[in-house]
Amino acid sequence: MAVLPKSRVVDVTVTRQDNYPTITGFGTPLIVTDETPSGSVISASIRTKTYASMDEVSADWDASDEAYKAANTMLSQPVRPTRIKIGFRQTDTGDDIADELDAIAAYDNDWYQLVFTKSIRGVDADEDAAIAWTESKNKILFLGSVDPLMKDPADTTNVAAKGKGEYDRTAVFYNAVAAEYLEAAVAAYTATRNFDRPDTAYTAKFKRMRGITALNEASSVVEAITGFVPALGQNTTTGHLANVFVNIGGSLMLVEGNVLSGAFIDEIHAADWLIARTQEELIGILATNDRIPMTDPGVEILASGVRAVMNRATDAGLIAEDIDDEGNLVRSYEITPTRVTSISAAQRRNRIAPPISGLFRYAGACHYATVAFTMTF
Repeated sequence: MAVLPKSRVVDVTVTRQDNYPTITGFGTPLIVTDETPSGSVISASIRTKTYASMDEVSADWDASDEAYKAANTMLSQPVRPTRIKIGFRQTDTGDDIADELDAIAAYDNDWYQLVFTKSIRGVDADEDAAIAWTESKNKILFLGSVDPLMKDPADTTNVAAKGKGEYDRTAVFYNAVAAEYLEAAVAAYTATRNFDRPDTAYTAKFKRMRGITALNEASSVVEAITGFVPALGQNTTTGHLANVFVNIGGSLMLVEGNVLSGAFIDEIHAADWLIARTQEELIGILATNDRIPMTDPGVEILASGVRAVMNRATDAGLIAEDIDDEGNLVRSYEITPTRVTSISAAQRRNRIAPPISGLFRYAGACHYATVAFTMTF
């Protein structure tokens, strides 16, 4: 008996809409070294290598290598990155740090936190070049220092003093022990904070870093290094806006968790994530639809992508949720698409969508608290 195909009465097709952009990662720190391990696992032609454990690191590097020490600091933290990278910079070609970082990024740009081994500590030209290079990239430089002048609030020559109040993408860390890598420990911590997951917002302040020695100095020295004044906040005239590991009341912790501009590391990290995810969401919408019409409903489709990112940011804890007069939680963001008829015909003809504006309140963190008791009888 002849069996006719189902397509005579039902026509079913499946179109795979898989033209999505690559997702930007924020969880991989890079350690840059000028050392060449035995076996040439990294070199001028192989600029980076990925490691997921200290067993893998120790297979390539000796325990006396600075790259090993920095990697061990990262991978020894209670919560550690799933992977790190070690990158190679040449020092025998006459190229400066910026040229070498360009070469590393051209070979492999899939990393976010940048850490150097201590060979650049105190080398003004190298430090300045690394800071300048990072400022124009969507990355954060975690820069270590052992300069004793950082303890002097009046000094203007240490790396933090020269850059304070200016740079958003460099955080300077004073190491109490020259052999240690506080900057690597903090970079590793930030790499574990994945804003694509709920409740992952953070502040680097107050975090305990394993394997790091606390500074054994008076409050005045800590104030000179960090610029933090209790009950007032940070002040560029008081200190250098650097970070340091201290013992407060018997608890070991990092203070203050900021970059040189005075903004906080988490703010820069969150802003980079928000920009990347919004770009990816809108590219995905544009690339997986037949078209987005130049109409108010069409622009609303784009705005819905922005709202999706803002909802994820709220779930992560980045965006504040306030309480209204009725005691209900209210998300503190607004997304407002511009009406299509408010832009010029020429802009519509060129298919440039009207702008979508967004406003939100960053949740931030509490770094100081005051309590006032009144005792009555």
